[in-house]
Amino acid sequence: MWPGLQAVASKYQDKPVLFLAVNSGSARPLLQAYLRKNRIRWPAIADQDRSFEKSCGVPMISLKNICQVRILKPDGKLVATSATRLETSLTSALAKAKWNVDPTGIPAGLRTAWFQVEFGNFAQAAVAIKKAANSRKTETKQAGTKLRDHVTGKMTAQLEAAKKAEADGKTWEAYRGYSNATVRYKGYGLPKDLSTTVRRLAVDPAVKQEVSALKILAAARRKLGGKSVSGRKSGLRTLQRLADKQPDSQAGQEAQRLLDQFNSP
Repeated sequence: MWPGLQAVASKYQDKPVLFLAVNSGSARPLLQAYLRKNRIRWPAIADQDRSFEKSCGVPMISLKNICQVRILKPDGKLVATSATRLETSLTSALAKAKWNVDPTGIPAGLRTAWFQVEFGNFAQAAVAIKKAANSRKTETKQAGTKLRDHVTGKMTAQLEAAKKAEADGKTWEAYRGYSNATVRYKGYGLPKDLSTTVRRLAVDPAVKQEVSALKILAAARRKLGGKSVSGRKSGLRTLQRLADKQPDSQAGQEAQRLLDQFNSP
């Protein structure tokens, strides 16, 4: 199976698509050993509690159903395909696809940074981009500037959205936007007072309630992924309480979504 999948990935390596492996139910060390043994270089998710599997709505992975292949489109919808039909499905899906940042003109030394930017890992690319933007080599400087401008444009939009949410009294939405920005855009000249703003919003009652609810949700999800029947039942009861008592919260809405999945045929 893997030789065929990796052959398709190699054929499409210059196209706007990322190949991602997901393992359901196995411990991380086992997955890492498997990836090394089979020389798989794709990014991989260790879905130890099967929460990713459930959120994608795919049939439970087992020895009788060991491989599921999906294409995640830009609109967030999953398209079912198979290892044998993957290339045909990709050709159709890529008909209208394009890169966020055109790789034309990106020198080899900046390709890793470009790839990180393309798939949203902005902080990891910050050092390389800053160095490139200050380079004396025209090609490198232009490429670095193009990548930096793309990221700072994203950063500005996110901060402005968070600022508007705060002005509208939506403190949780503002807190999420600001706090995410401190991590996602580290190294790109964030406002000096951003950390102060995050700390100020963190003590807001509405924000504290949301954070507390998300911690409860995380604990419930861990129970759902466990082997204990009583633990899974306890997790479901916790989800139900969250959904009933905090239906408008982020945690309450996610709890309801998980409940709907567990209750679906």
